[in-house]
Amino acid sequence: MAESSIATYAVSLKPAELPLNVHRWNLWVSGTEAAIYIAAADMMGPMTLIPFLFNRTGIDNSWLGLFTISALLLALGGPVGTAIAGGRERKLSFCIKVGILQRLPFFLVPIGATFFFSSPYVLLVLFVLAWAASNFVGGICAPLYQVVITNGTRESSWGMLMSLRYVLAATGGLITTGFVWWANRTFILPHNYIVIGWAGVAMLFVSLYIVSQLHEVPTAQVSGRSEPLSETVRQMGRILRDHASTRWLILGQFFRAFGFLLGTYMTAVLIERCHLTEEEMWIPLLLSTLPAIAAHMAAGWLVDHWGAKPALVLSSLLVAVNSFYATYCYSMPAFVVLFLSGMFGGSLMANAWPTLLTKQAPASGRPLYFSTVSLATAPGNVAVMLAGIYLVRVAGYNVVFDISAVGALISAVIFYAKLPHIRTAAQEWFE
Repeated sequence: MAESSIATYAVSLKPAELPLNVHRWNLWVSGTEAAIYIAAADMMGPMTLIPFLFNRTGIDNSWLGLFTISALLLALGGPVGTAIAGGRERKLSFCIKVGILQRLPFFLVPIGATFFFSSPYVLLVLFVLAWAASNFVGGICAPLYQVVITNGTRESSWGMLMSLRYVLAATGGLITTGFVWWANRTFILPHNYIVIGWAGVAMLFVSLYIVSQLHEVPTAQVSGRSEPLSETVRQMGRILRDHASTRWLILGQFFRAFGFLLGTYMTAVLIERCHLTEEEMWIPLLLSTLPAIAAHMAAGWLVDHWGAKPALVLSSLLVAVNSFYATYCYSMPAFVVLFLSGMFGGSLMANAWPTLLTKQAPASGRPLYFSTVSLATAPGNVAVMLAGIYLVRVAGYNVVFDISAVGALISAVIFYAKLPHIRTAAQEWFE
């Protein structure tokens, strides 16, 4: 993507001082970009296409946990991106270049379905590699892109900034639901999977073009140079050593990761217990997108008006309740309730977590702080998902859901008792 297409707002301003037109433009551009990306990833990913493909090709659904683990690899890329471009005044062009590389592995989805549909475990390896490579490369620019979009919007709307992308993604998901329904009725196996895959890849590159239309507000108080990766790692270590609230945040996130087990296997359980076929692939996609519109609108409002901490506590409590309830879901009406409540619990986490991280550290240190927390939480999250893969195979879904509920309750206690209730962004490092 040519750098000349990037609109840059020349004066470094505090988010509260941003002109309204710049704020609104960045809010809607970043939301639209994320919406298209999320809709494409959901259409191709473990929430829709992949569980049906697993059932068709004979792969055990317990392996869906590998996709959650691969998503956690983005934490490994954070320190790399922070070292290379964390000190730059302008970061958007770097994010776009990395974004091109980040989308290339998704070509393995339609290519794999074309040439390896009759080789199930080759498909499994290809798809896991695609998600792992994409998430690692995406992690290189994730902390930097977070700074770009929060610098370019007013702090009073950061909750809305996080939620708008999901509201628009859910709205767009209704369109992709219709597309998936049409593709499965129009094309025979494996051509339906191939068509869906290529459509998803095209949407990913459309989203990257939209990124280039952001008005970037430069970061104040930056070094303007790259740092050795070793120095970045040492600075991350100092954050963990000096900030007790960060250590509690990481511990709470470890127990909250048990709740990811519910999200990972919810669609697979729906397919298994309600005996869904490819022609009914639109059902889990619709259940994942339609409730999300209201859920993310409500979550964004709650984060902006209540704060990130109450939203995190409520999210964990909802996950605990939903996990216990999932053990009793054996009919379509029961799953409708589960998806409705589950979308709200997940939307609170999706909106509150990045908002809290953004407010914990001053603007100049946010890439470093994002990288630190992401990397520190990754090992525990990977351990939880590996245990989940094993437990699904040997004990079944209900045992995994019970564990998910207990972990979510513990995280709710930690978030409530140990996290500070931050309402405005820090001007210095938060102790």
